[in-house]
Amino acid sequence: MSINTSKHINHTKEEVEEYLNIVKRSVNAGKFVICTTAKNDKNRKFIEKYKLDSNKQKQMLIQLETTDFCYSADNYNDPQERLYFFCREYELNNWGTIEKVEVYIKIAIKKENFIVVISFHKPEKNIEKLFL
Repeated sequence: MSINTSKHINHTKEEVEEYLNIVKRSVNAGKFVICTTAKNDKNRKFIEKYKLDSNKQKQMLIQLETTDFCYSADNYNDPQERLYFFCREYELNNWGTIEKVEVYIKIAIKKENFIVVISFHKPEKNIEKLFL
């Protein structure tokens, strides 16, 4: 069975700001996880490479802004859910060398506003931001 999914770019800044407010409140409350399973091995390797402890991960998510938003898309695993995609540049420590690193972040808000970060790594292709 194939599920049709769509990419959405018809968001207002206010909608994205409201979404980010939920994300930031949940992250501040510790209600978030960054997936590091075998399926999300890119996330685990990225976190290890830049020694991103849970406090740094939390700080990075809280720094997301409306201008970092790229698009949303239907989740092919759950058609009732929408995933939000962001890309932001951070200064990260790569074993003693500070690097400016673009980070691709894909987020889902689950029940009771629990945040699941599905992607947290360097982008694999060019990604355009919606609001510049």
